[in-house]
Amino acid sequence: MKLRITRKDLEDLTLEQKQNLCDLWIPHIYDTAVANVCVDAAEERYEQIIYVIGGIKLLKHHDMLLNDLKFMPDETFKVKEEETYSDNIASDRIDGIDSEPAPEEEFNFDEDFNFEFQRPDSYSKQDCLPLLDIGQMIDILERKNFGEGDFFLSASIGDYVLEMGKNGFSGSVPYDENNKSGELCDILWESIKAIL
Repeated sequence: MKLRITRKDLEDLTLEQKQNLCDLWIPHIYDTAVANVCVDAAEERYEQIIYVIGGIKLLKHHDMLLNDLKFMPDETFKVKEEETYSDNIASDRIDGIDSEPAPEEEFNFDEDFNFEFQRPDSYSKQDCLPLLDIGQMIDILERKNFGEGDFFLSASIGDYVLEMGKNGFSGSVPYDENNKSGELCDILWESIKAIL
């Protein structure tokens, strides 16, 4: 069973549809997304990177910074136990902080700069598109009042077909072999594309 759309599914969208999808998407931690990243500025070459969201930071002007789970520190995901403090709270806060600043090093552009592409550890939401799963697509359809359109879900069980859609639920509908069947994920994706 296909659980989420693929990068290939996103390729069929127009620029306007991609923008609408980005606007409808509410990112959550552990969502899978595709970022459009410049890998060679001289040749203006872009690639799409698939990543899992490990953190979200809200920015000004209603934008979000989505952190790649791959680059998140391990401490972020550990359950923090109750910390014990000594009687001297000030010394607990100072532990681990260097008292002397690090010496400044001279930067030589020709020798020190690495021109190879390095994968970013975070992306702007506006540069990303979600690889929606079934639950996210149903959520978007609910927010866009899917019952006002011709949206239907149909499941066959033995000789019966159960349908959900504009006319509510119905059962005991005889099975019709002429009905086209498909993955639930693909059917939901077609519905999402229709509202984009």
